[in-house]
Amino acid sequence: MAEDVKAAMPQSILFQNEDRTVALIDVPRSIEEAQLLSSTEIISGVNSRRLVSSKPPDEPFRTPEPRNLIPNPDLAAAIADLTAAASIEQALKVLRDTYAGPWCLPRTLAPAEDVNGRKRKAAPAEEGNGVAERQGAASEPLIPEDSVYLQGTISAERARFLEEAPQFDLIVLDPPWPNRSARRKKDSYSTANNLDEIRETLSLIPIAAHLAPEGLVAIWVTNKPSVVELLTSARGLLSEWGLELIDEWTWLKVTTSGEPILDVNSAWRKPWERILIAKRRGSKRTKLPSQRKVLVSVPDLHSRKPNLRALFEDVFSPGYKGLEVFARNLTAGWWSWGDEALKFQQPEHWV
Repeated sequence: MAEDVKAAMPQSILFQNEDRTVALIDVPRSIEEAQLLSSTEIISGVNSRRLVSSKPPDEPFRTPEPRNLIPNPDLAAAIADLTAAASIEQALKVLRDTYAGPWCLPRTLAPAEDVNGRKRKAAPAEEGNGVAERQGAASEPLIPEDSVYLQGTISAERARFLEEAPQFDLIVLDPPWPNRSARRKKDSYSTANNLDEIRETLSLIPIAAHLAPEGLVAIWVTNKPSVVELLTSARGLLSEWGLELIDEWTWLKVTTSGEPILDVNSAWRKPWERILIAKRRGSKRTKLPSQRKVLVSVPDLHSRKPNLRALFEDVFSPGYKGLEVFARNLTAGWWSWGDEALKFQQPEHWV
């Protein structure tokens, strides 16, 4: 029976091909499952609260293209975009050829608001989708089993981390990269003002001292060449941390019918984000079990990304030790660090 449970996929993984290079992930369910420690509970779905989410997009977003487009002078960035686009087209072909199910699971929706921000009744299209009633004043956050959190900035909590934190098999970072469009959005997460500021913050994280000898670091990055260069150049942060790149995953955002939410060939914005995966320099690990994985999801709220715990069980045994830096929710059995670590653990985000 234990073997059956181990072999079964979590409900959040709606599809995964045989070589595990393509995975369709339900973002809210991956975060819901991350609240649980027991693999039996995760697979069965029992005792799982539901996360309040946004309505999944049915149509691609329209974005204006620049009138006077200047060709990208960065050859490496142009090649990276072409490589990502080719991987995405292949992943979508795999899904369309072999998967006939839904592209996301039913969601628990927040109450709709009118243009003045006042709550109104759910629209007919939302009825029956598990529309959540917002709670009043926030009470105690919901803390998953065996999770540890450092609620505060990197500089404020660094001393405690150095004193108390163990070594981790996986360290996930979702840095607040400079992003003007995110800063313009209401209720958006805070971002760094510039790359110098975020580099200074990232340099404070003691990666080398707290990464297990054969551990991995997974870093969410935007598609800006300067962000990737900050990490991967000869004097970049990976070098500073004693790391070297071992793989790169792509997260593609799609509509409920499986169309990319933006034109793949758009010069302005891309429908994907990337995850750079690095190992210790000199590690015995040469590659991951599934190279250049493509994760496909219908997006949720702006700052939410799929929880990666289950996806790295291909690499580490279940129950491995993880840390998420710049976390916005907690994960059972993991450490979480950041000034928004409890953001989505507040009771009003759950039903």
